Amino acid sequence: MAFNLLTAPWLEVRRASGVRHSVRPCDITDRFDDDPILALDFPRPDWNGALTEFLIGLCALAMAPEDADDWAERFAAPPTPDVLAKALASFVGAFDFDGDGSRAFQDFDPLAHLEVKPLNGLLIDAPGENALRNNSDLFIKRGGAAALCLPYAAAALITLQTYAPAGGAGHRTSLRGGGPLTTLMAPRRAAAKAATLWDRVWTNVPDQDEDARRVKPDAAFPWLAATRTSAKGEMITTQAGSHPALAFFACPRRIRLVFADDVACGLGGATGPGAIGLRTQNYGANYLLWRHPLSPYYRQDEKSDPLPRHPGSGQANYGDWLAWWGFNGFPAIPVSLWGNRRSKIASLIDTTDGIDVFGFDMDNMKARQWLAASVPWIPTRADAGPALQDAVTRTIAAADAAARAVALAAKIALYGERRETGYQLPKNRKLDAIREPGDRLWRETEADFRRHLGALRDCLKDGEADTQDLAATWLLLLRSHALDIFDETVDLDGLTDKDPRRLLWARDRLIFEFSRHAKAGVRKALGLAVAATVQQRKAP
Repeated sequence: MAFNLLTAPWLEVRRASGVRHSVRPCDITDRFDDDPILALDFPRPDWNGALTEFLIGLCALAMAPEDADDWAERFAAPPTPDVLAKALASFVGAFDFDGDGSRAFQDFDPLAHLEVKPLNGLLIDAPGENALRNNSDLFIKRGGAAALCLPYAAAALITLQTYAPAGGAGHRTSLRGGGPLTTLMAPRRAAAKAATLWDRVWTNVPDQDEDARRVKPDAAFPWLAATRTSAKGEMITTQAGSHPALAFFACPRRIRLVFADDVACGLGGATGPGAIGLRTQNYGANYLLWRHPLSPYYRQDEKSDPLPRHPGSGQANYGDWLAWWGFNGFPAIPVSLWGNRRSKIASLIDTTDGIDVFGFDMDNMKARQWLAASVPWIPTRADAGPALQDAVTRTIAAADAAARAVALAAKIALYGERRETGYQLPKNRKLDAIREPGDRLWRETEADFRRHLGALRDCLKDGEADTQDLAATWLLLLRSHALDIFDETVDLDGLTDKDPRRLLWARDRLIFEFSRHAKAGVRKALGLAVAATVQQRKAP
């Protein structure tokens, strides 16, 4: 009998009681009132992220809500496993994972003429062939997936198809490009004191798309028909004319797994049927011009098409939250829907709404890190008017100005050269030579920012209000942190082997950036009053 992704209990989950076991997709609401399932519990965070998206896609296909009222009914009274099973029943035939026929998330063609490659290629953070050949996989562990049990093979393949990075000539990236950023609403149900798996899935199901009614549901599953290839300028697959749910089931990689009856899973240790290798062909489906519902988007310019956000390099900070909220672009669709939906179920949820953000930070084909963060939800302009978003944007702009100021001051203190008007960095010194002072300011003020965010929301909950006092408080807090970080970085006590005038001038310059006289300082970023004339800083 084929291993079926809808009828087999293969999803590893964790309940509120701490019990861990495996369930079918339709069982995610099992024992919801006394011991709900809180989250998926696979051994890799990228699998948990991709499979949460998989569950959202299934619900979007089988029971997408017509509007906020329809959505709220199922949030208040989650469907039983039997109801979910009936809703998914018509799709069961499309989700066989092994066997001789079509295989879920695999190529329509058996690819039998191709050589079998190591199964490790399913893991996004596994080293590529060149890295293995050149022994350059310094930070990425090789091995570990010579064989995978069927649940883990399915999890790995779905994750690869969902987040596919660049993979060489013709090996297509995911529908959102390589290593996309996902933002999911994660409300906390008051009764459970936590976000359950059902809440996380259902909250992120978009409203029913009118176009979906005119397309057969099977059109959402590319493995049921001949593969759309993209070699030699062949067709691209765009959202226009496609089933909207294809966003959740797209297959940019042409892969067929090779199975065996008795294998030892390299990650879980279980023995039994599993995958031992894969065949792959390049030039699979090339997805362009899509708006995936679970990612924020932006435009490079007014004439360009929206592009999906991706995790940035380096450590994320609350300066990145503007993009995740969609303030400077377009939020993920569930994030934009949340204000209206939330008003329907406000009595059922905790006041601390959150957004879970995750995705691979990719450098072309190399995974540098897995980003996972939880940030507060901010009402959109449509929900709360422009005042809150403008105040939050100014608050973050001030933190950015302070981080830049302390980093530059530290660089000048350590490396500055005397000029007629003061001290400047030498031309051969890169501006990012010292990033730590700025990074520290972001890290050390995040808790303060979260509290400040709450104060802004309280102040502006009834609309327009004067936030000048809050802005002044934030200015003083940033100034205090910046000076402390500068003093610790530069070590003013060790003046004997440094130019003391340079160090003191750099500190004075940092103080100046918080004053009324700085032309583009922290006060201006906050929208606080600045002096009409600008003082010039001269060397002592």
